[in-house]
Formats: sequence, structure tokens, C-alpha cells
Amino acid sequence: MIILQPITTSQTISIMPRVDLSTVITLSIKLRRDGDAKSDTITDAVVGSDNDFTTLEFSSSIFSEGSTYFMEIEADDNLAYRDKIFCTSQDDYTVKHIVSQDRYIQPTGEINDNTYII
Repeated sequence: MIILQPITTSQTISIMPRVDLSTVITLSIKLRRDGDAKSDTITDAVVGSDNDFTTLEFSSSIFSEGSTYFMEIEADDNLAYRDKIFCTSQDDYTVKHIVSQDRYIQPTGEINDNTYII
């Protein structure tokens, strides 16, 4: 999983695609947000290299805090890479991220076999 920030300016990812992206003619990055299927297709990504990895620099306007995205990279209409993206402004990775931190309420009252916590 790739971790990006929920910003609209350019960000860089490092990947190991199935093909050499420096020789392709058309490159597209397709993003789809989980939950509401909002999508974006990026065709102006800047391809580079960092040792054994391929770097891609791109920006998207659909990134939002706490959301996950499905990413597919196509090179000359062939699948080159597929991954998930998680957007967070958190930069201290020693602190664990809790998804339901602000929404979970501890039930009160009698707890028995018919009480479910979802």
C-alpha cells in the first residue's frame, strides 16, 4: 500500500512495474476512491528512476483525508502496475492510525450474548 498526503500538489511514488515505463508512449494512472467510486485519470505523470525503482510524480484533485484508493497504471494500454493508496496527513508513522477513532461509541447498559459491537 502506498501512503500519500491529501493534497492537490505533486507527489512522488516509487514502484516496481511489470514493464520499463521509460520506454512507453502512453502512460495513464487511473485512480478510484473506495466507497463512492470518484475517479481520476492522470496522463501527465513524470517518469524517473531511483536505483531499482521507477518513480512517478503526479497530482490529483480527488485525494481526501482518511480515504483509500485503487490505482492502476497502464503503459501503452497494457497493465503495468496495480496497488492501493491510503491518504493521510499523519507524518509520524510510529503512531498507529485508528480508522473509527472519532466515530466509535462504547455501548452502555447490559451486555449479553445478543449485544453486537460493529
